[in-house]
Amino acid sequence: MKMDKIALVPIKGTIFSEETTSYFPTRMASSLEIVRLLNDVKKNKRVKALVMEISSPGGHPFPCKEIAEAIKEIGKPTVAWVRETAASGGYWIASATNVIVADALSTIGSVGVASFRPDFSEMMKKIGIDVNVVTSGIQKRFGLPFVAPSEEEKQTTEEEIRIIQQLFLTEIRRNRNLSDEVVEQISSGRTFFGEEARKVGLIDELGGKDKAFEIAARKAKLKSYRISDYTQKLKKRGLLSRLFS
Repeated sequence: MKMDKIALVPIKGTIFSEETTSYFPTRMASSLEIVRLLNDVKKNKRVKALVMEISSPGGHPFPCKEIAEAIKEIGKPTVAWVRETAASGGYWIASATNVIVADALSTIGSVGVASFRPDFSEMMKKIGIDVNVVTSGIQKRFGLPFVAPSEEEKQTTEEEIRIIQQLFLTEIRRNRNLSDEVVEQISSGRTFFGEEARKVGLIDELGGKDKAFEIAARKAKLKSYRISDYTQKLKKRGLLSRLFS
C-alpha cells in the first residue's frame, strides 16, 4: 500500500524569475523552477500537504508574488518552515502559507522595497570620457548608469516603489490578518526575531523542521506519511535549465 506524502520544497537565497549563474555570487532561487514544483505538488494526489523550507532575504517583487500565488492555489494544507531568514519577499512567500513556523533566532520581516541604480557619470567625467546618449523619449534615459538621474527619474522611481510597497503590505495584511498597528511597525522595514515575531502575529509557532511537519500532518489529518523532498529535483531542473539555456 502506497503511503501518503508531505512535500518539502525549499526556497534558499535571493529570488529571481529565472536561474541566474552570472554576475551574482550569492545563492539564488528561481521562481520559474519553484512554481513548476508547486504545480507538481498540486497535481500529485499522494501528496496531502506542503512544507516550504524558507531561508531567503527576498528578491525581485514579481517572482516573490508569483510563488506566493502558486502556494495559495495548492488546495492542500501549507506550512512555512523558516530557517535562518524570511525577510522582505521571503516573508511575503511565507505569509501565503496556512501556518508559519520559525526558530527563536530566525530573522523575520524587513518588509519593504529598495531600488539600486549605479551612477558612473561623475567618474566618467573625471577620467575624461564623455558619453553621448540619444533616445526617442526622456524616460528611455532612466536607469542608464552613465547619466546622472534627473529629478523626474527620481520621482518616477519613488512612485514605483510606493506602488510595490502598497501591494506588498496589502498582501501580507490579508494573508496574516494583521492589525493596522502591526502593519505600521513592519512597513518601516524592521526585522523581528522569532519570539517577537510570534507575539505581533508575523509567525504562528516557534520550532523547526519537526514542528513544521507535525503541523502539516495534523492539518492534513495524516497519522503516518513519507516526506517527499523536492530539493534534489529542484537542483536537477536548475542544472538542466542552465545547460540548455
